[in-house]
Amino acid sequence: MTRVIVAYDISDDAKRLRVAEWLLAKGFSRIQRSVYVARGGIALARDVERFARKVLDPRTDVMHIIVVSDLEWDRRIVVGESTVDRSVIRVT
Repeated sequence: MTRVIVAYDISDDAKRLRVAEWLLAKGFSRIQRSVYVARGGIALARDVERFARKVLDPRTDVMHIIVVSDLEWDRRIVVGESTVDRSVIRVT
């Protein structure tokens, strides 16, 4: 299985909210303010890319869409307490 990680820097508040709501509606969980994760693969990553190309302004905004294996996800190192429920982070 794989996961899709999305991280962004979006300058406009309304646009940032629109992206956050869209990601949550697609089943992503927020793990940081502008970082989300969901189970899925390249198809989900491409869906996010298509949406981002419609919404983001490439002159002022940036989004990283990363597909990682569960092994890579399980090897992540987390330092500090997350404000997100750990059960949400471990999307199963």
